[in-house]
Amino acid sequence: MTKLSKMLLGGELDTQVLEGAKQATFVEVDNPLRQYSMFFLRLLAATVVATAGVAADSSTTIIGAMLIAPLMSPMLGVALATALGRMRDLLRTLGLTLLGMGIVVLVSIGVTAIIPVAVDMDANTQVLARISPRLVDLIIALAAGFMAALASMRSDIPDALPGVAISASIVPPLCVVGASIYEGAPEAAIGALLLFVANFIAIQVMGAVVYLLMGLIPHSEEKPVSDARAAWYALVAIAAIALVLFFMDVSMGIVRSGEMERRAQDITASWANNAGYRVTSLSVDDNELYVQIAGVDKEPDVHTLAQSLSEANVTYKDVYVSVVEEHNAALSTDS
Repeated sequence: MTKLSKMLLGGELDTQVLEGAKQATFVEVDNPLRQYSMFFLRLLAATVVATAGVAADSSTTIIGAMLIAPLMSPMLGVALATALGRMRDLLRTLGLTLLGMGIVVLVSIGVTAIIPVAVDMDANTQVLARISPRLVDLIIALAAGFMAALASMRSDIPDALPGVAISASIVPPLCVVGASIYEGAPEAAIGALLLFVANFIAIQVMGAVVYLLMGLIPHSEEKPVSDARAAWYALVAIAAIALVLFFMDVSMGIVRSGEMERRAQDITASWANNAGYRVTSLSVDDNELYVQIAGVDKEPDVHTLAQSLSEANVTYKDVYVSVVEEHNAALSTDS
């Protein structure tokens, strides 16, 4: 055992802790009724709480659901079973993960349907936080995955588990998927599902790294098993690289959009001020620029604004300008 393995494990490998990790992650199921009933009951409760939290736009409620949700356990089980070369258990834990996903989405659709509060896809902060994943979300997921894998093999850091449950975005995005499907917002559903997939891949990546560095490898394995492990790790690596490239592109797009909007604000303010007007609001929606100006003088030429934006390489699909005319009124104080 290497020094790095001992550092990660906090000493020598404790076989009792390993057996406990197998049980906790469903790699081993000695008591199916007890283990599976616990999993599904907690999953149902977490889904109802999280969906209600999304509908109520309550981050506190969603945090409570994260602490209840057990879906990370079989996700870690996939990584642990792979490291140990137990491919049949990998398929079982992966199947349990997929089944759990389906249950969360279906239950969240039902809960959204019966809750007497419509989920506003455009204004709900819990929805908006989960439908546009960025590179920073993947970084958070990787850190959470590392800590989750480490905590599963260390009995001396149980206080880290609540933080892992909160930082890893697993059940809430799936609840947003269900709510989005019910509200007829497929793009939001895809975005939230992508966030869940990013967390799943991050857990597989960090689980593989941590478990392999800990020395959790099969002492002997047949070639078909070895090939299957290699194929799974290759698939996870490809998915991780694809996610990194995608999120980098999304993040850079956000940066570019923010910079272009800032330049649009400066150009529009200068254009309006030169005509004796002021900008009262400016927003961008679906690559369309909306500007509202107010003043008392002659309206400025919109074509001049369009030309200034074009010269500065600030391009939008359309530019809409609304004008609010102001009038000066003198109030007499004579009696």
